[in-house]
Amino acid sequence: MFKKHECETCGSKFNKVEELMQHQQVSHEQRLYICNECNMGFEGMEQMRDHAKKFHSYNKRKERC
Repeated sequence: MFKKHECETCGSKFNKVEELMQHQQVSHEQRLYICNECNMGFEGMEQMRDHAKKFHSYNKRKERC
């Protein structure tokens, strides 16, 4: 399986963006979560997930940031 989410700090690769974010927080103490779709920053994973669901879901009707 192709791991498309790469840690910019150490080069580790992950299947899911959530795994990458957890790795960054635990390994590199990164506290800012960045949306891969629009590069907006969030203080917590929960806020970033809510944003992604609202603005980047693959529903027929997509909202914009």
